[in-house]
Amino acid sequence: MAALAHLGVGLAAKRINTKIPLYILILSAWAGDIIWTMFFLLGVESYPSSGKAAPSPWSHGLFMNIIWALAAAAITWLISRRKGVSVFIGLLVFSHWAIDLLTHPMRAVMPDDPPLPLFFEGSASAGLGLYSTQLGVNLGEYGSLAVGIIFYALALRKIKRENLRGNS
Repeated sequence: MAALAHLGVGLAAKRINTKIPLYILILSAWAGDIIWTMFFLLGVESYPSSGKAAPSPWSHGLFMNIIWALAAAAITWLISRRKGVSVFIGLLVFSHWAIDLLTHPMRAVMPDDPPLPLFFEGSASAGLGLYSTQLGVNLGEYGSLAVGIIFYALALRKIKRENLRGNS
């Protein structure tokens, strides 16, 4: 879980689309971990423990992330009827897998963390392992969060300018 990195992506997304509420953007960026939590509570997926890797194909596999992104886009379209917003939310949900591809396996945080499955348990897996060192964890988490905050501040500035133009 690269929680701060996903938060940074959600914050930065506000700069791209200022009309979508921030909480929707953040929840979309965190979707993979929200889904993992539900599957963990249901006993479908498990937490890596000492000596036991725990792949998470239903929440963090490439194939299922494509499915989750398409589902998020479809639900967004049903609610908003706006194709651009729907595609944007779908891409934001999929960004979770892209960030995790960079960070997994997270051996500095969870020594038995496996790479991300491409399909289901036992399938090929991928991961570049940025979080294999504590330096990588710190750079990834705090760097992404800092960039996200900067882009969010720029979004707020843009919103303020738009509001001033609309009120004059």
